[in-house]
Amino acid sequence: MVLDDPLELLSDTIRDSGKVTDVHLKILKDFIPVSDCNTKVHCYRLPIDANGRVRFKPLAEFLKDRIVDYAIPRNRIDAAKEELNRTGSTAALIKLQREARALFTSLSKSGEGGELLVFAFAEAVFGLSQIICKMSLKTSSEMHYHGADGVYAEGVDAGILKVYWGESKLYADASTAVRNCLDSLAPFLNEPDAEGAARSRDVFLINEFADFEDPKLTEGLKRYFNLDDEKSLSLKHCGIALVGFDSDAYLDDGLNNDEAALEKKLMEQIPAWLKQIKNRVGQEGIEQYDIHFICVPMKAVEGFRSYFLGLLES
Repeated sequence: MVLDDPLELLSDTIRDSGKVTDVHLKILKDFIPVSDCNTKVHCYRLPIDANGRVRFKPLAEFLKDRIVDYAIPRNRIDAAKEELNRTGSTAALIKLQREARALFTSLSKSGEGGELLVFAFAEAVFGLSQIICKMSLKTSSEMHYHGADGVYAEGVDAGILKVYWGESKLYADASTAVRNCLDSLAPFLNEPDAEGAARSRDVFLINEFADFEDPKLTEGLKRYFNLDDEKSLSLKHCGIALVGFDSDAYLDDGLNNDEAALEKKLMEQIPAWLKQIKNRVGQEGIEQYDIHFICVPMKAVEGFRSYFLGLLES
């Protein structure tokens, strides 16, 4: 990367307070290339405790603890931390936590926690920087929550900015989750740059509200989203997709005592997931785009979703 390129600063904005894959999700198989396209699949499973139980509640709690990072703009978080340092009071930080919970609670029928799981992977696992907190904009009378589940970016060699449009779906059925996820993601990738493109709303929000501590980074980033700027020719659209779905590989609580047997059964299911992903990527015509596709088989998606929402409402 060019030394004076402000995008070099993007990596410094990534918040790494622990990876979701350290404890709460176990790798089954990572970076699986899908033939005839640029999609890489990453498969994870829920952990099993010593009593043979599928452990999903700590995953939901891990995500709940990150709702401020995901939903509140960095400048407001920085101001709250400054107040803590100046006064010793955590009041401002607690207020942000309350605001973030309210944002998620009122959107309980849309994201249902999947977008937070995308966030957890994007920043700490894949090293991508969140470039806008869209959820906070829904409190404005002028703005509503639209578009992708998240927008992330990384600067690469030759001054290229890769922007990752995030989408997530949690369904009991794997094929339904894959189909709906890629159906939602595709317009953000394959529609030409124009005012009517699906991503135009998000691009507007980025140009208006992207805010980093370093103004050089903020202004440099915005140039890539300005179609009247030559830098926009160096913007590469990519995707980060996540699906959660039910799997019969998990047994009833108390019976999951053989992790090797569980992993073997889940590994046997991976080819079917890959086939579904490959077919849908082809049907959507997005083979040429770089996509991180994350598969998270669960014992019961509805149990995870309900517990996560309960944490926010309590």
